[in-house]
Amino acid sequence: MGSKRRLPKSIEATKSAPAAISEPRAVVAENSPRPGRRLAIRQILALVLGGAAIASGAVVAFQQYRVFRVAQFVRTAFAARRYESAREPLRRWLEITPASAEAHYYEAWKALANNQPREAVQAVDRARALGFDKDRLDCLAAIYHARADRYSDAEPVLERAFIEQLEPEEMVAKELARIYLSTYRLDRATKAVERWRALAPDDPQPCLWSKEIASRTDADGSILIQNYRAALERDPNLDQARLGLAQQLSKDRRFDEAEQEFRSYLERKPKETSALLGIGKNAFQQGNIEKASQLFERALEINPRDAETLKELGQIDLRLGRTKKAVDRLKLLTQIEPYDHEVRYSYAQALKLAGDLDQSRTELEAAARLRNEHDHIVQLRYGVLKNPRDLDSRSEVAKWMIEHGHEDEGLKWTKEILRADPRHAATHRALADYYSKRGETGLANYHRLSAQDAQLGGTK
Repeated sequence: MGSKRRLPKSIEATKSAPAAISEPRAVVAENSPRPGRRLAIRQILALVLGGAAIASGAVVAFQQYRVFRVAQFVRTAFAARRYESAREPLRRWLEITPASAEAHYYEAWKALANNQPREAVQAVDRARALGFDKDRLDCLAAIYHARADRYSDAEPVLERAFIEQLEPEEMVAKELARIYLSTYRLDRATKAVERWRALAPDDPQPCLWSKEIASRTDADGSILIQNYRAALERDPNLDQARLGLAQQLSKDRRFDEAEQEFRSYLERKPKETSALLGIGKNAFQQGNIEKASQLFERALEINPRDAETLKELGQIDLRLGRTKKAVDRLKLLTQIEPYDHEVRYSYAQALKLAGDLDQSRTELEAAARLRNEHDHIVQLRYGVLKNPRDLDSRSEVAKWMIEHGHEDEGLKWTKEILRADPRHAATHRALADYYSKRGETGLANYHRLSAQDAQLGGTK
């Protein structure tokens, strides 16, 4: 009765048995993540890094896409000669990839289109340093060499580019035409101008260069008129082309058309005597002497020393028996144009009518001498056209022009001669005389010594 209630054996055993010894475990810091948590962090890190890589790749891909787009636009715009529209895209291209050799090539091309030689040289050098195509860069370099009158450097490169049709084709054709015109190779110049004209159909300049070639070969007046009109269709504000057209129409006795063009010129250039002179000549040739005189007098009011106007009025004075006026005008004219044989002859006539026979004979002799010289030079110039490499004839023409009041043109001839042959003695002698008369001792001595060196070397 008083005995204790017994617990189940299982419970008793639990209570009495010592605690079971568990397997040893690594001690884990209280704040360390559990295995499941570590796996989650690694996955997050992988996602973050992967996202960053994707984002970085996306940025690169986007930059490449931008470069592709602007490069394509620039190439297309330059091929179409739309240089202004390509300016901003080309700037962005260089901003994104400043080490792009092709972008610097187009930068050089743009500089040439804008007539910026220094910038063109710098861009060509940069593109060359970055490994761009040598032939295409040599072509651009030849263009700025030609513009700097370095024809010997430019011509062979431009000729090869012309044959291979390297870009920029219209610039290649233009500069090659310039070289050929300067050296009187008119047949080659014609081909180059025709190519330029086809490539730049809206540019009036090739039309004017075609006119220049035609005028040098004594082409029919209708061809000159056609080229003038073509230039004016492209740019109606080309004043010299308008004046040239009017003068050629007058030569062809198309007086009404000529007067219309002269008056259009006068609207833009009211103080120019050339148009008044042209309208006056038209009137004179049609027998309206009174109208012609009025126009010539108006021109003389603008420029009292205009040689052509004085010549026309002198002829009218002679025709109307105004001998004293004719003598005075023509005497002044001989001072302005001392080498014009026609002026000397008219002055001799006026002196004869005025009774001054001795002075008249003197002027007739001068007129005859000048006429012979003029005819000789004309023959030489025709010879130069047939044989542009005849430097001796070209030098003789240049010397005559320098000595007979055409200094600018004569000096251009000497420049071309010395470019072809820097040791051409006769040309150096002519230049030594010219600069000596001008008191430019340094230049005179330089050309005199150059002539002596050339003479010792066997050059004429």
